Amino acid sequence: MNADASRAATGTLRAWSMVAILSLLYIVSFVDRFVLGLLVGPLKADLGVSDLQIGFLFGTAFAVFYGVVGIPVARLADRGDRRRLILAGVILWSCCTILSGFSSTFAMLVLLRIGLAVGEAVLTPATYSLIGDVLPPERRGLAASIYNACGMFGASGAYIVAAFAIGWIYAVEPSGELGGLRLWQVIFIIVGVPGLVLAAVFALVSREPARRATPKAGTAVTLRDVLRHATSHSRLYFALFLGAGCLQIMTNAYLAWGPTFLLRTYGIPVAEGGRIYGLFNMLALVGGTILVPMLTRRLKRPDALPVVSAACGMAGGLFLLAAPLQSTPSGFLAMASAGLFLAGGGGNNVLAAIHSIVPPAMQATMTALLLICMSTLALGVGPVAAAFFAGLAEGAGNPLALGLMTVCAVAGLAGVVLFTVSRAAVATWIATNR
Repeated sequence: MNADASRAATGTLRAWSMVAILSLLYIVSFVDRFVLGLLVGPLKADLGVSDLQIGFLFGTAFAVFYGVVGIPVARLADRGDRRRLILAGVILWSCCTILSGFSSTFAMLVLLRIGLAVGEAVLTPATYSLIGDVLPPERRGLAASIYNACGMFGASGAYIVAAFAIGWIYAVEPSGELGGLRLWQVIFIIVGVPGLVLAAVFALVSREPARRATPKAGTAVTLRDVLRHATSHSRLYFALFLGAGCLQIMTNAYLAWGPTFLLRTYGIPVAEGGRIYGLFNMLALVGGTILVPMLTRRLKRPDALPVVSAACGMAGGLFLLAAPLQSTPSGFLAMASAGLFLAGGGGNNVLAAIHSIVPPAMQATMTALLLICMSTLALGVGPVAAAFFAGLAEGAGNPLALGLMTVCAVAGLAGVVLFTVSRAAVATWIATNR
């Protein structure tokens, strides 16, 4: 191997190592974000919060600030040191997760949830910008799909990690308390520590790469330029981004309330339900996040992205509508998993394609705009809307089932319509910018 080939191989190894660490951080971020879904019962018992407050804590409190902070940190990622930005974000969200274990009121949990959102808002825009600079064009889609799949792994893995932690805590201390801390407090501390460890590893092995397309002095792309570009292609970006958000509404409603639904409907204990639900969701969401974008790339047609995502939204929505009507937990899990495979894959399909539909100098900022649509709708609407509609159906046979079904019916239909609207604009952009 000559010197040039050796340097190229070393550069490729370093690039994929960075992608691997960032993907692990993405897993941890989702674990910290979604572990709340397995702590509904303990939090209600100890802090006296309602289902609607849990939905607000799980979704709205996180999503609003995740969206608000997304644009400023993306602008920093487009212009500044992305490595330092990521480190600051990881340390912030990990510390907020750990400190959540010492909360004594609902208000304290809300404030720390906001800190978690601010820290996590940094990671994905900066990561997508880094992927664009350390990998060649033909590898960026694969790296983005792997990274996205790791997020889905973390979202489902949160339940598995928490379920095993709950089992371990009860095995050590039948009362569920360790060192004077309640069960949910210990869980927050356990899941918060790995982020700090990975931050140290990232600091040691990563380097800030040269940018792929640095604008000349005086011609830097401004936020106004990005927004002007987005509005001039509104059918491309807004319809596509909002469509992805609608599919993620369905996904996040199920992620938030699935273990609670298993407990209330079928009597499956939280720890057991978390393990089973987490495993099924992991296979579904990771599989969908990898395979749906792969199918989109293989179709080799300029409108493949909206066509595939619309099909996933329609089919996934039907499965998720049918899931709460099943008479057995196995039937519910089968239907929910099929729906999450399609809805999660269809939404993340847009995120995986960001490099093909956004100019290079705008990618971090446009990724942040996409994440605002996805997170604000998915987390800000999905969990709390399911709780709201379930509250309206209080007294019915299974109010949580009606809440989940209402959310999926509305969000699924909206997503299909939006992807259909974006089809011509996406096809035109892809055909003229290949």
